[in-house]
Formats: sequence, C-alpha cells, structure tokens
Amino acid sequence: MSQSSRLALVTLVAALMLAPAAALHPVVSHLYVAGLENIATELTHLSLLAFFAIALVSVFPAVGFAIAMYRVVSRSAPLRAITSHSQPAQMDGFHYRRLSSDAIVVFTAGILRPATFVSLGAERALGGAKLRAALLHEEAHRRSRDVMWRLLLRAIGRGFAFVPWISEVVESETLRTECEADDYAIRGGARRLDLFDAIVAASNLSANPLRAGLTDGDTEFRLVRLVHPEVPLPGRPTRHLLALAAAVALPALVAHVLVFAAALGTSHWI
Repeated sequence: MSQSSRLALVTLVAALMLAPAAALHPVVSHLYVAGLENIATELTHLSLLAFFAIALVSVFPAVGFAIAMYRVVSRSAPLRAITSHSQPAQMDGFHYRRLSSDAIVVFTAGILRPATFVSLGAERALGGAKLRAALLHEEAHRRSRDVMWRLLLRAIGRGFAFVPWISEVVESETLRTECEADDYAIRGGARRLDLFDAIVAASNLSANPLRAGLTDGDTEFRLVRLVHPEVPLPGRPTRHLLALAAAVALPALVAHVLVFAAALGTSHWI
C-alpha cells in the first residue's frame, strides 16, 4: 500500500472515530447552556431531534467498523496457537517459522510483530529457488506491515458495506499489495518462473484478515503479470478513501454550520 493510500486510510479511520462525537457536540453544548433542569423540555424540540439524527448517521459506519475490528481481535487465539506449535527456521538469511503440515502453505501473519510461516510440505515441494522466491514475497508483506493495513481496509469494507463500490476497492487494494510483493521478490533476485511456480504450487487459503498469504488476491492476474510484466498495477484507492472520509465528516460539519447560522440569526434550528 502506498504512503498516500495509508494516509487516506488513517484519515478515514480517524474520521470514523471522531465524527459521532463532533456531530453530538452542538447538542451537548446547547443542553449544557440550557441547564440540567431544562433537559427534558429541550429534548422535545424537533431541532435537537434532527441533530441527534445527524449524529446517528455518523455512528452507523463507525459501529460497523468497530464490530469488524472486534471480530478480528476475537479470532487471534488460533494464530497464537499456530505460533506456539511452530519452530524457528531460516534459509539464506530469511527467518520464518516452520509448521508441521504436509500442505504447501506460505503466509505472513501478525499485526504488530508480523512473522512468516512455512509448512514442511512447502519446504519439500518448493525447494531452494522457489522457496526463496516465496520468502522474498512474504518479506515484502512483513516489511510493509501489510497485515495491519489490510486488516484496517477490510474493517472499513465491513463498516461501509452499504456502499456499492467498497468491496471492489478492498479487493483491488489487496491485489495491488500482492502485486507489489511480487515485484519486491523480483527485485530481490527471484526468477519470475520460480515465483510463478511457487504461487501455483501453494495451497489456496481461505481469506483471513490476520494473514497475508502467497496465494492471496487474484492469482490469475498475478500469474499473467509475472509472464507479462508490462501489465499495469490495479489503481490506488486513495481518492475513494478520502471521499469516504469527507462523507463521514459531512454530518458533523452540517451540524456545526447550522449552529453557527443560528448564532448569526440566519437559522432558527437552535
């Protein structure tokens, strides 16, 4: 994920967390000025009810995002179990953890301290050059902390599930990070054919927000791109994420504009 996309994603997450409080701020300030003894009367005003509705619009995507993050955190126990049952190993300076499995599995997992996992089956089937190509690919994920950024992106996808194009943005950015990891492996000395064969040989793992696997994304597109490197990368989601951040901030902005207009005497909302 590019720096601009990361900044846009952080901006959107911050907007999600702050917008509900910002939208409620005018209401809370008005009730404070009106006095605690008058709260019951003030809450019957249609203008205040409208401000509560504006705040609710801000809360809706934030709740979806928070639920998605909670579900991911609650699913971290299997990862801890896998880590405890794996053994440290290395190859050509690449450190990873070896899994006792005959399946051909290579992936990076962990949010704060990402680590690469390789199965015994992958070590046997891929051999030297192909395994090195796979490790270079996963090294890109580890260095870029793609697991953490992908987790935030998928949580955004859940929070904005009502937006028609959000799933395409998530899938496109996932594919882009995989293509960037492929490019990193090639720059690191991996042969395109070795990386191609490693991707084909690896088992397709089910999607998991706590993992970035060798076979994530549209593998067919990635394989075509390895054969034809002139194929461009998928587009960046920066503009879409900034548009969502602006949409999230809009209700709070509207609420403050209405209050400001009321203070100037051009509005009778409050």
